Amino acid sequence: MNRRVYYIDNLRWITVSLLIVYHAGIAYNTWGEANYIFFEPVRPIAGIVSWISPWFMPLMFLLAGVSARFSLQKRSMGEFLRERFLRLGIPLLPGMLLINPILSYVADVTHNGYEGNFFTHYGVFFSNFTDLTGYDGGFTLGHLWFIAVLILISLLACPVIRGLEALRESSGENAIRIVGILLAVLAVATFDIRFFGKQVILYFCVYLLGYFFFSDRNYTAKLSKGKWIFVILFLITATLNVILFIYAGDYETLNTICNYAAFVFGIPALVCLGHDHLDRADAFTKLNSKISYMFYILHFPVVVLCQYFLSLTGMSSILNYLMTLVITYPLVYGLCYLIGRMKPVRK
Repeated sequence: MNRRVYYIDNLRWITVSLLIVYHAGIAYNTWGEANYIFFEPVRPIAGIVSWISPWFMPLMFLLAGVSARFSLQKRSMGEFLRERFLRLGIPLLPGMLLINPILSYVADVTHNGYEGNFFTHYGVFFSNFTDLTGYDGGFTLGHLWFIAVLILISLLACPVIRGLEALRESSGENAIRIVGILLAVLAVATFDIRFFGKQVILYFCVYLLGYFFFSDRNYTAKLSKGKWIFVILFLITATLNVILFIYAGDYETLNTICNYAAFVFGIPALVCLGHDHLDRADAFTKLNSKISYMFYILHFPVVVLCQYFLSLTGMSSILNYLMTLVITYPLVYGLCYLIGRMKPVRK
Protein backbone atom coordinates (compact mmCIF):
# COMPACT_ATOMS: atom_id res chain seq x y z
CA MET A 1 0.00 0.00 0.00
CA ASN A 2 1.81 3.11 -1.24
CA ARG A 3 -0.41 5.81 0.15
CA ARG A 4 -2.61 6.32 3.15
CA VAL A 5 -6.18 5.09 2.72
CA TYR A 6 -7.99 8.24 3.71
CA TYR A 7 -11.51 6.88 3.54
CA ILE A 8 -10.77 4.56 6.46
CA ASP A 9 -9.67 7.54 8.55
CA ASN A 10 -12.70 9.55 7.45
CA LEU A 11 -15.17 6.76 8.17
CA ARG A 12 -13.62 6.39 11.63
CA TRP A 13 -13.87 10.03 12.68
CA ILE A 14 -17.34 10.45 11.20
CA THR A 15 -18.54 7.39 13.14
CA VAL A 16 -16.90 8.65 16.34
CA SER A 17 -18.51 12.06 15.89
CA LEU A 18 -21.95 10.43 15.76
CA LEU A 19 -21.45 9.20 19.32
CA ILE A 20 -22.44 12.61 20.67
CA VAL A 21 -25.76 12.36 18.84
CA TYR A 22 -26.11 8.75 20.02
CA HIS A 23 -25.16 9.15 23.68
CA ALA A 24 -27.16 12.34 24.11
CA GLY A 25 -30.16 10.50 22.67
CA ILE A 26 -30.04 7.61 25.15
CA ALA A 27 -31.30 10.02 27.84
CA TYR A 28 -34.66 9.92 26.03
CA ASN A 29 -34.86 6.20 25.21
CA THR A 30 -38.15 4.33 25.10
CA TRP A 31 -36.85 0.90 26.15
CA GLY A 32 -36.24 1.57 29.84
CA GLU A 33 -32.46 2.01 29.94
CA ALA A 34 -31.53 4.09 32.98
CA ASN A 35 -28.43 5.64 31.39
CA TYR A 36 -26.30 8.04 33.47
CA ILE A 37 -29.04 10.63 33.16
CA PHE A 38 -32.61 10.09 31.97
CA PHE A 39 -35.38 12.58 31.31
CA GLU A 40 -38.40 11.07 29.58
CA PRO A 41 -39.10 8.84 26.57
CA VAL A 42 -39.05 10.89 23.36
CA ARG A 43 -39.70 8.73 20.34
CA PRO A 44 -38.06 10.84 17.61
CA ILE A 45 -34.82 11.10 19.63
CA ALA A 46 -34.94 7.41 20.58
CA GLY A 47 -35.43 6.68 16.88
CA ILE A 48 -32.09 8.31 16.08
CA VAL A 49 -30.38 6.02 18.59
CA SER A 50 -32.19 2.98 17.20
CA TRP A 51 -31.24 3.87 13.63
CA ILE A 52 -27.53 4.09 14.50
CA SER A 53 -27.34 1.14 16.91
CA PRO A 54 -27.17 -1.93 14.60
CA TRP A 55 -24.09 -0.87 12.67
CA PHE A 56 -21.95 1.81 14.30
CA MET A 57 -19.92 -0.25 16.82
CA PRO A 58 -19.43 -3.18 14.39
CA LEU A 59 -18.16 -0.63 11.87
CA MET A 60 -15.68 0.72 14.46
CA PHE A 61 -14.25 -2.76 15.04
CA LEU A 62 -14.15 -3.53 11.32
CA LEU A 63 -12.18 -0.31 10.72
CA ALA A 64 -9.86 -1.32 13.58
CA GLY A 65 -9.24 -4.61 11.76
CA VAL A 66 -8.43 -2.74 8.55
CA SER A 67 -6.00 -0.50 10.45
CA ALA A 68 -4.40 -3.57 12.03
CA ARG A 69 -3.63 -4.93 8.56
CA PHE A 70 -1.89 -1.71 7.55
CA SER A 71 -0.04 -1.59 10.87
CA LEU A 72 1.21 -5.16 10.56
CA GLN A 73 2.60 -4.40 7.11
CA LYS A 74 5.12 -2.15 8.90
CA ARG A 75 5.53 -3.96 12.25
CA SER A 76 6.04 -7.39 13.68
CA MET A 77 3.20 -8.79 15.77
CA GLY A 78 5.18 -8.10 18.92
CA GLU A 79 5.69 -4.47 17.89
CA PHE A 80 2.02 -4.21 16.94
CA LEU A 81 0.83 -5.47 20.33
CA ARG A 82 3.25 -3.18 22.14
CA GLU A 83 1.89 -0.22 20.14
CA ARG A 84 -1.68 -1.28 20.94
CA PHE A 85 -1.00 -1.48 24.67
CA LEU A 86 0.82 1.86 24.71
CA ARG A 87 -1.67 3.77 22.56
CA LEU A 88 -4.83 2.19 23.94
CA GLY A 89 -3.87 0.99 27.39
CA ILE A 90 -2.15 4.09 28.73
CA PRO A 91 -5.18 6.41 28.23
CA LEU A 92 -7.44 3.75 29.77
CA LEU A 93 -6.08 4.26 33.30
CA PRO A 94 -6.58 8.05 33.55
CA GLY A 95 -9.94 7.54 31.85
CA MET A 96 -10.96 5.17 34.62
CA LEU A 97 -9.67 7.55 37.32
CA LEU A 98 -10.91 10.87 35.96
CA ILE A 99 -13.66 10.38 33.38
CA ASN A 100 -15.85 7.44 34.35
CA PRO A 101 -16.34 8.68 37.95
CA ILE A 102 -18.07 11.73 36.41
CA LEU A 103 -20.60 9.50 34.68
CA SER A 104 -21.35 7.46 37.80
CA TYR A 105 -21.54 10.58 40.00
CA VAL A 106 -24.17 12.20 37.77
CA ALA A 107 -26.08 8.89 37.70
CA ASP A 108 -26.06 8.66 41.50
CA VAL A 109 -27.19 12.27 41.85
CA THR A 110 -30.02 12.07 39.31
CA HIS A 111 -31.22 8.52 40.00
CA ASN A 112 -30.57 8.09 43.72
CA GLY A 113 -30.43 11.62 45.10
CA TYR A 114 -26.80 11.35 46.19
CA GLU A 115 -25.96 14.50 48.16
CA GLY A 116 -22.18 14.23 48.59
CA ASN A 117 -19.70 16.02 46.35
CA PHE A 118 -17.85 14.56 43.41
CA PHE A 119 -14.69 13.76 45.35
CA THR A 120 -16.44 11.94 48.20
CA HIS A 121 -18.23 9.89 45.56
CA TYR A 122 -14.91 8.29 44.57
CA GLY A 123 -15.38 5.99 47.55
CA VAL A 124 -18.70 4.85 46.12
CA PHE A 125 -17.29 4.44 42.61
CA PHE A 126 -14.42 2.18 43.65
CA SER A 127 -16.35 0.13 46.20
CA ASN A 128 -19.72 -0.45 44.54
CA PHE A 129 -19.39 -3.25 41.97
CA THR A 130 -22.84 -4.28 40.77
CA ASP A 131 -23.83 -4.63 37.11
CA LEU A 132 -20.84 -2.50 35.98
CA THR A 133 -23.05 -0.07 34.03
CA GLY A 134 -22.50 2.68 36.60
CA TYR A 135 -26.15 3.68 36.31
CA ASP A 136 -26.47 3.13 40.08
CA GLY A 137 -23.40 5.21 40.85
CA GLY A 138 -21.07 2.23 41.03
CA PHE A 139 -17.95 1.22 39.15
CA THR A 140 -18.13 1.16 35.37
CA LEU A 141 -15.97 1.00 32.29
CA GLY A 142 -18.47 3.39 30.72
CA HIS A 143 -17.77 4.08 27.08
CA LEU A 144 -14.14 3.05 27.64
CA TRP A 145 -15.27 -0.56 27.32
CA PHE A 146 -14.48 -0.13 23.61
CA ILE A 147 -10.80 0.42 24.39
CA ALA A 148 -10.64 -2.56 26.75
CA VAL A 149 -12.37 -4.88 24.27
CA LEU A 150 -10.22 -3.62 21.38
CA ILE A 151 -7.07 -4.43 23.36
CA LEU A 152 -8.44 -7.92 24.07
CA ILE A 153 -9.46 -8.52 20.46
CA SER A 154 -6.09 -7.26 19.17
CA LEU A 155 -4.37 -9.74 21.48
CA LEU A 156 -6.61 -12.68 20.56
CA ALA A 157 -6.59 -11.89 16.85
CA CYS A 158 -2.81 -12.13 16.42
CA PRO A 159 -2.50 -15.96 16.66
CA VAL A 160 -5.66 -16.33 14.54
CA ILE A 161 -4.21 -14.02 11.89
CA ARG A 162 -0.93 -15.94 11.96
CA GLY A 163 -2.80 -19.22 11.49
CA LEU A 164 -4.98 -17.90 8.67
CA GLU A 165 -1.99 -16.40 6.88
CA ALA A 166 -0.35 -19.82 7.04
CA LEU A 167 -3.57 -21.33 5.66
CA ARG A 168 -3.49 -18.85 2.79
CA GLU A 169 0.09 -19.82 1.92
CA SER A 170 -0.67 -23.55 2.01
CA SER A 171 -4.17 -23.64 0.53
CA GLY A 172 -4.57 -20.41 -1.44
CA GLU A 173 -7.09 -17.58 -1.52
CA ASN A 174 -10.13 -19.85 -1.81
CA ALA A 175 -9.51 -21.15 1.70
CA ILE A 176 -9.51 -17.58 3.05
CA ARG A 177 -12.70 -16.81 1.14
CA ILE A 178 -14.38 -19.79 2.82
CA VAL A 179 -13.14 -18.54 6.20
CA GLY A 180 -14.56 -15.12 5.35
CA ILE A 181 -17.98 -16.61 4.64
CA LEU A 182 -17.86 -18.51 7.92
CA LEU A 183 -16.87 -15.35 9.81
CA ALA A 184 -19.75 -13.41 8.24
CA VAL A 185 -22.22 -16.16 9.13
CA LEU A 186 -20.86 -16.34 12.68
CA ALA A 187 -21.15 -12.55 13.04
CA VAL A 188 -24.83 -12.66 12.12
CA ALA A 189 -25.49 -15.78 14.21
CA THR A 190 -23.98 -14.16 17.32
CA PHE A 191 -25.52 -10.71 16.79
CA ASP A 192 -27.61 -11.00 19.95
CA ILE A 193 -25.07 -12.90 22.05
CA ARG A 194 -23.53 -10.55 24.59
CA PHE A 195 -20.94 -10.70 27.33
CA PHE A 196 -21.40 -7.94 29.92
CA GLY A 197 -23.81 -6.37 27.46
CA LYS A 198 -21.36 -6.32 24.53
CA GLN A 199 -21.34 -8.26 21.24
CA VAL A 200 -17.78 -9.46 21.68
CA ILE A 201 -17.94 -12.42 19.27
CA LEU A 202 -19.47 -10.28 16.54
CA TYR A 203 -16.78 -7.63 17.07
CA PHE A 204 -14.05 -10.26 16.81
CA CYS A 205 -15.53 -11.55 13.55
CA VAL A 206 -15.84 -8.14 11.89
CA TYR A 207 -12.32 -7.23 13.07
CA LEU A 208 -10.99 -10.26 11.16
CA LEU A 209 -13.19 -9.47 8.16
CA GLY A 210 -11.73 -5.98 8.16
CA TYR A 211 -8.22 -7.37 8.35
CA PHE A 212 -8.51 -9.94 5.57
CA PHE A 213 -11.05 -8.42 3.19
CA PHE A 214 -11.96 -4.76 3.68
CA SER A 215 -8.27 -3.79 3.86
CA ASP A 216 -7.93 -5.01 0.25
CA ARG A 217 -8.76 -2.14 -2.07
CA ASN A 218 -9.46 -4.55 -4.94
CA TYR A 219 -12.04 -6.34 -2.80
CA THR A 220 -13.68 -3.07 -1.74
CA ALA A 221 -13.67 -1.78 -5.32
CA LYS A 222 -15.49 -4.91 -6.49
CA LEU A 223 -17.95 -4.62 -3.61
CA SER A 224 -18.59 -0.98 -4.54
CA LYS A 225 -20.04 -2.05 -7.88
CA GLY A 226 -23.15 -3.04 -5.95
CA LYS A 227 -22.98 0.03 -3.70
CA TRP A 228 -26.44 1.42 -4.35
CA ILE A 229 -28.08 -1.96 -3.76
CA PHE A 230 -26.44 -2.09 -0.33
CA VAL A 231 -27.33 1.55 0.37
CA ILE A 232 -31.00 1.15 -0.56
CA LEU A 233 -31.40 -2.06 1.43
CA PHE A 234 -29.58 -0.46 4.37
CA LEU A 235 -31.81 2.62 4.39
CA ILE A 236 -34.98 0.53 4.11
CA THR A 237 -34.09 -1.98 6.83
CA ALA A 238 -32.62 0.60 9.24
CA THR A 239 -35.73 2.78 8.88
CA LEU A 240 -38.09 -0.18 9.27
CA ASN A 241 -36.14 -1.20 12.36
CA VAL A 242 -36.89 2.21 13.91
CA ILE A 243 -40.55 2.15 12.94
CA LEU A 244 -41.10 -1.36 14.29
CA PHE A 245 -39.07 -0.94 17.49
CA ILE A 246 -39.95 2.62 18.49
CA TYR A 247 -43.43 3.15 17.07
CA ALA A 248 -45.12 -0.19 16.36
CA GLY A 249 -43.73 -2.57 18.97
CA ASP A 250 -45.88 -5.57 18.03
CA TYR A 251 -43.77 -7.19 15.32
CA GLU A 252 -40.85 -8.67 17.22
CA THR A 253 -39.76 -11.21 14.60
CA LEU A 254 -39.88 -8.72 11.73
CA ASN A 255 -38.16 -6.14 13.92
CA THR A 256 -35.34 -8.62 14.67
CA ILE A 257 -34.91 -9.37 10.95
CA CYS A 258 -34.69 -5.65 10.15
CA ASN A 259 -32.23 -5.08 12.98
CA TYR A 260 -29.96 -7.85 11.70
CA ALA A 261 -30.37 -6.67 8.10
CA ALA A 262 -29.45 -3.07 9.00
CA PHE A 263 -26.13 -4.46 10.25
CA VAL A 264 -25.63 -6.83 7.30
CA PHE A 265 -26.31 -4.19 4.64
CA GLY A 266 -25.12 -1.18 6.61
CA ILE A 267 -21.48 -2.24 6.92
CA PRO A 268 -20.81 -2.78 3.17
CA ALA A 269 -22.98 0.23 2.26
CA LEU A 270 -21.00 2.60 4.46
CA VAL A 271 -17.60 1.16 3.50
CA CYS A 272 -18.48 1.40 -0.19
CA LEU A 273 -19.69 4.98 0.19
CA GLY A 274 -16.48 5.79 1.99
CA HIS A 275 -14.38 4.07 -0.67
CA ASP A 276 -16.05 5.99 -3.50
CA HIS A 277 -16.61 9.40 -1.91
CA LEU A 278 -14.39 9.90 1.15
CA ASP A 279 -10.94 8.86 -0.06
CA ARG A 280 -9.45 12.32 0.24
CA ALA A 281 -7.88 14.54 2.86
CA ASP A 282 -7.84 18.23 3.67
CA ALA A 283 -7.05 20.26 6.78
CA PHE A 284 -10.47 19.58 8.32
CA THR A 285 -10.47 15.81 7.77
CA LYS A 286 -6.85 15.50 8.91
CA LEU A 287 -7.67 17.37 12.12
CA ASN A 288 -10.65 15.11 12.82
CA SER A 289 -8.62 11.99 12.08
CA LYS A 290 -5.86 13.16 14.42
CA ILE A 291 -8.16 13.85 17.37
CA SER A 292 -10.70 11.05 16.86
CA TYR A 293 -9.31 8.87 19.66
CA MET A 294 -9.22 11.73 22.17
CA PHE A 295 -12.65 12.82 20.93
CA TYR A 296 -13.98 9.36 21.75
CA ILE A 297 -12.54 9.40 25.26
CA LEU A 298 -13.80 12.89 26.15
CA HIS A 299 -17.20 13.12 24.51
CA PHE A 300 -19.41 11.14 26.92
CA PRO A 301 -18.74 12.99 30.21
CA VAL A 302 -19.17 16.30 28.37
CA VAL A 303 -22.52 15.12 26.99
CA VAL A 304 -23.77 13.97 30.41
CA LEU A 305 -22.58 17.08 32.27
CA CYS A 306 -24.09 19.33 29.63
CA GLN A 307 -27.44 17.54 29.85
CA TYR A 308 -27.36 17.70 33.65
CA PHE A 309 -26.65 21.43 33.91
CA LEU A 310 -29.10 22.28 31.14
CA SER A 311 -31.78 20.28 32.97
CA LEU A 312 -31.40 22.61 35.96
CA THR A 313 -32.76 25.45 33.81
CA GLY A 314 -36.05 23.60 33.36
CA MET A 315 -35.90 23.63 29.54
CA SER A 316 -37.86 21.09 27.52
CA SER A 317 -36.43 17.71 26.55
CA ILE A 318 -36.19 18.54 22.85
CA LEU A 319 -34.44 21.84 23.56
CA ASN A 320 -32.10 20.14 26.04
CA TYR A 321 -31.13 17.60 23.41
CA LEU A 322 -30.50 20.20 20.71
CA MET A 323 -28.59 22.52 23.04
CA THR A 324 -26.47 19.58 24.23
CA LEU A 325 -25.40 18.94 20.64
CA VAL A 326 -24.71 22.62 19.99
CA ILE A 327 -22.59 22.99 23.13
CA THR A 328 -20.86 19.59 23.24
CA TYR A 329 -19.30 19.51 19.79
CA PRO A 330 -17.25 22.73 20.07
CA LEU A 331 -16.46 22.01 23.72
CA VAL A 332 -15.02 18.57 22.95
CA TYR A 333 -13.08 19.97 20.00
CA GLY A 334 -11.66 22.65 22.29
CA LEU A 335 -10.65 20.10 24.93
CA CYS A 336 -8.99 17.93 22.29
CA TYR A 337 -7.04 20.93 21.07
CA LEU A 338 -5.89 21.91 24.56
CA ILE A 339 -4.87 18.38 25.49
CA GLY A 340 -3.12 17.96 22.16
CA ARG A 341 -1.02 21.02 22.95
CA MET A 342 0.35 19.37 26.09
CA LYS A 343 3.87 18.07 25.44
CA PRO A 344 3.40 14.63 27.05
CA VAL A 345 0.44 13.99 24.72
CA ARG A 346 2.05 15.24 21.54
CA LYS A 347 3.88 12.73 19.40
